[in-house]
Amino acid sequence: MLADDETALRAFLARILGWSGERTQAIEQALRSIHLSIIHRAALVLLGDTHLVSIALALHRLTLGAGPFVTCDPRRGNTGASVRAPVNYASGVDALRAALGGSLCIDQARTPRDLALLAAMARDPSTSAQIIILAASRFDLHPFIIRPTPILIPPLTARASEIPRIVDEYAADAVRELSAEATGFTTADRDWVIRHSASTLPEIEKGARRLVAIRQAGTVAPAAVRLEMSRVALSRWLRRRIGHRAKGRRGKEQP
Repeated sequence: MLADDETALRAFLARILGWSGERTQAIEQALRSIHLSIIHRAALVLLGDTHLVSIALALHRLTLGAGPFVTCDPRRGNTGASVRAPVNYASGVDALRAALGGSLCIDQARTPRDLALLAAMARDPSTSAQIIILAASRFDLHPFIIRPTPILIPPLTARASEIPRIVDEYAADAVRELSAEATGFTTADRDWVIRHSASTLPEIEKGARRLVAIRQAGTVAPAAVRLEMSRVALSRWLRRRIGHRAKGRRGKEQP
């Protein structure tokens, strides 16, 4: 891994694990576990009491870049990638084949029926796929994952003082990805995300990105196009958080 890539990875790990001095060891352990996973020497285990797929996807992008990212969730069936979720296969074998050269993400609570075949394929030294396993925090001390160290995502309730910085970092990502430098992300926007979309890291990421798009576009409809989602879905997302659709002076839908 290049030095610049590792710097970006270390920064993201600090974002999801914490910036305090006591989190330094957790970040170093996470880096070692990630290095083992990208050379296919071990599975990367993410633990947390939140939706972890978006975090797994971010780690995939920071480590492997453009390779495929595939989930295996039998409940979702065979579905293509969308703005809300990556490509998914119900079959573990099909998922692993699709993930070659990239990452396969599996939730411990939703393993496929052909898990035995998937495991046999994944253990073949010639199989070039990073395996990412998601599970709840309670598995932190499970003897099967003592080494390498799992990445345990702490709850935001334990990081209250860091939430504004977390929001700002996700917003900076959104501003860059959406080319929104001209409109940016204001202090008022940050406060809105903290009030309405900050229960988990994925919620913060989603809230910051959608607010940046709305500010950049001016109204919900073009923002939804920019986000590759429907206007109805974006409007509903706003209403669920503020209880009503606020109007600007000219009738524009605003958070």
